[in-house]
Amino acid sequence: GIIAPHKEVTNAFVKYFSYTGDLEVSGFITVRGSGVLDEAAQELGWSLNGVDPACSTPPVPDANPNACGIHIHVGMDCTSDAGGHYFAVSSDPWTAVKYTATPFGATFTWKDVKVVTGLTNYQVLGHTMIVHDSTGARIACGIVNYAAEYF
Repeated sequence: GIIAPHKEVTNAFVKYFSYTGDLEVSGFITVRGSGVLDEAAQELGWSLNGVDPACSTPPVPDANPNACGIHIHVGMDCTSDAGGHYFAVSSDPWTAVKYTATPFGATFTWKDVKVVTGLTNYQVLGHTMIVHDSTGARIACGIVNYAAEYF
């Protein structure tokens, strides 16, 4: 079998190819792999600047499910449509992953957020990591890559 990388990172972001707003995301998102088969998961942690300050309060219940989200998508480059969320389980686990911003547009996690996708870290390597704003629009794109030991 293939041994999947345990730690990955997205540490370079560009504006999403169709985004024309003023937000400019920077920072990093770590991706730690765990589990196998249907229980395979990614555990995300992040420290980001330039996210939507409107995400300082949780999205309302009837908001776009992508509002204030951080998700791995099926795409593998940041120059075109990233496609949908990337998962191999029966229902989309990514819509539950949300960030809470400061009024100055920063966000970080104290504890990693576990997302059971049914995919190994080997499978998500090279895919797009998308950051959404408070409306659910895609504002930033990065690529999941191998992580150095300091992450």
